[in-house]
Amino acid sequence: MKIVASILISGALLIGFSTFELCYVDKTFDTFHEGLTSIYQKTEDCSATHEDGTALQLFWEEKKKTLYLWLPHTLIDQVDYHLGEALGYLYQGNFEDSLPKFELLLDMAETIPRAYKLLPENIF
Repeated sequence: MKIVASILISGALLIGFSTFELCYVDKTFDTFHEGLTSIYQKTEDCSATHEDGTALQLFWEEKKKTLYLWLPHTLIDQVDYHLGEALGYLYQGNFEDSLPKFELLLDMAETIPRAYKLLPENIF
């Protein structure tokens, strides 16, 4: 009886933590994607400012600390690298060169969380 109860409790905890992780990662990357979309549009219009970039960078710096618990460090490091390059171009006023970096980051913000969902393409 105790063994069955332990198995059920362990299973419930596993399902609970997995659900929380999926929701947290999805929500974080959805918000990050919204920020990237906003700064991308402003960059296309050549109206992005240093403050826009700083706000996005501060959001990412805060959230990545928790994402390290759920995602491989290499993925987070790649986002860091490309975000740093994109913002570096933006801070120099080089809007044209920052656009491809923001496009890459937008793609990463969509594909990273999808890679960890329970989808048929991730299982088979």
